[in-house]
Amino acid sequence: MDAVCKLSPITLALIAFSASAQETETIEVTGHQLKGVDAVVTADDLAKRQAIDLDDIFRDNPEVTIGGSSGITQKLYVRGLEDTMLNVTIDGASQTSNLFHHQGRLSIEPELLKQVDISAGAGRATNGPGALGGAIQFKTKDAHDLLQANEKFGAMVKGGYYTNNNGKKYSTSVYGEVLDGLGLLATYGYIDNDNIEDSEGEEQPYTAAEQQVGLIKLSGDINPNHYLSLAYDYREDNETRLHKPHFQESSRNIPLDQETDRTTITGNYVFTNGDYVKLDLTAYNTRSRIAHLNHPRWGTSDGNIETFGGKIFNTAQIGSHSLSVGTEYRNDESKFATDWDNKIHYEKGKVYGIFLQDDWQVSDTVLLSAGARYDWYELIDNIDQEFDSSGFSPNISVNYEVAPGVSLFTGYAEAFRGQTAKELFIIDWTANDPSRGPERAKNFEFGVKVERDSFIAGITVFDTKIKNVVDKNDNGDFDNVGDLTTKGVTAYVGQVFGDLSTRLSYNQSNPELNGEPLSDGDMTLGTAVGDTWVLNLDYALSQNLDFGWTSKFVERLDDVADGYQEKAGYGVHDLYAQWLPIDNEALVLTLSVKNVLNKQYVAHGTYHGSAGNSLGGYAAAGRDYRFNLSYAF
Repeated sequence: MDAVCKLSPITLALIAFSASAQETETIEVTGHQLKGVDAVVTADDLAKRQAIDLDDIFRDNPEVTIGGSSGITQKLYVRGLEDTMLNVTIDGASQTSNLFHHQGRLSIEPELLKQVDISAGAGRATNGPGALGGAIQFKTKDAHDLLQANEKFGAMVKGGYYTNNNGKKYSTSVYGEVLDGLGLLATYGYIDNDNIEDSEGEEQPYTAAEQQVGLIKLSGDINPNHYLSLAYDYREDNETRLHKPHFQESSRNIPLDQETDRTTITGNYVFTNGDYVKLDLTAYNTRSRIAHLNHPRWGTSDGNIETFGGKIFNTAQIGSHSLSVGTEYRNDESKFATDWDNKIHYEKGKVYGIFLQDDWQVSDTVLLSAGARYDWYELIDNIDQEFDSSGFSPNISVNYEVAPGVSLFTGYAEAFRGQTAKELFIIDWTANDPSRGPERAKNFEFGVKVERDSFIAGITVFDTKIKNVVDKNDNGDFDNVGDLTTKGVTAYVGQVFGDLSTRLSYNQSNPELNGEPLSDGDMTLGTAVGDTWVLNLDYALSQNLDFGWTSKFVERLDDVADGYQEKAGYGVHDLYAQWLPIDNEALVLTLSVKNVLNKQYVAHGTYHGSAGNSLGGYAAAGRDYRFNLSYAF
């Protein structure tokens, strides 16, 4: 592994606390102020790194690990817990689909994103039902994000080229105000690339992709009291893939034609009237599909997961209180058919919830947040077994500013998840044990945050336990198999020196199931990863020319489950340069290089295989030069 100085969590804590003693030139340090959000990724971040997949989106966050070297295989882990343990939404639409545990379940095009909010660990009642490991909210762009000042209409064309896989990416957007304050955006994108190559020049077979994406969004303020948004988001990926695309090819893992697509339709309406009324209504429908065509043993398998839901809540400003009260509903239906038995298999689940969250500014220095939700779950599985459960999820946290710019915080939260539908490709294969019960997460955190002039630092210590977690039992049925815990620390320190911004981040997470580290075989639960460091350097040479460097170091993981391989450490570096040659930002030229030193490595979130089995996942891509040009007119 590349050399990295080893700092203990205690040392990091001392660094964070010592920030209050620093007196430096006053320079604004930008950051997020969203309650309950640990990290934010912006559209500007994504543009500079020319993001094309989940790995690019979360590259700067040490709490997030992405496994799988190609987009179709990528899984997301937060503090070692897989995204199946989190609530994930796109413009408020729940992404509940878990299509096949041998590949990723999240399908999102970075080009369409305005912002990504990351909340690690069980937290606020507004995070939605069953957020055992936290929540991730993807928010798409709208017309007003692209319109320049005083513009009513516009268009943008983009073109990108990626050398590693001979990749090409094109997009066209048109946008404008159809009424004063109400904008319409239409975006179409096309991606075409060959197989990925690792740093040794070896191709990764069947990682080529041809994708189409689209977004149509009508949104804006109808008048000062009314906001409306209607969006249609589409993504398609049809290509020849390995049956289990996160493994290497073998006689038991053959290539076949695969079709995947996702459509999400979302409607949002907000009515505001004074301090006491901010009524927010959201309705959505998401449909995710996967098909394996003409498998020599099973023939064609085709299925989809469709989710319909809605959420209504009101936020009132009552003196020093910001109080949100609401209700939500979600209906999931899985439908799967295969030539193997010529049957259509179904699973149907419902969730009803009510919630309350209050943020009370007790004084100038003390913020107290408390809330709760109660959720009811219903499930009818593939063999007509009926399950129902309900549970209470409380939370409380306090933030105390002990000195100007120095805050201590602590919090406790629970998250209840009842019985939900299994992943799509096994609903005809794996049964639910009749005794399968609900799961409950308990998350405790404390730490310190410093924002002093141009200096920032912070540390969070967390302890999460998910009781009665669901996985396959010894009989191969889905049941409660024990307790999943993850303990660790996240820390960061940063300084702005004139036009140079620096930030060093660190995460240590130790996910275990019944006292044993999670392994790559614990699919849909999580996996253990090495301690992770991320160094970011950003330099503004002028108003129109920016440079940046990101280094990510992952330490060797030798504390692994019995029968599984250790994971080698690695260090990988990326850079970017972005030039705006025209003052009105109409033309933007971006060059980025991913894996600058052409490091050969396998990301810790990628499947490594068990001991004695070399057929794990593929190595990450080697050096990749990326060129992008966008022009707005």
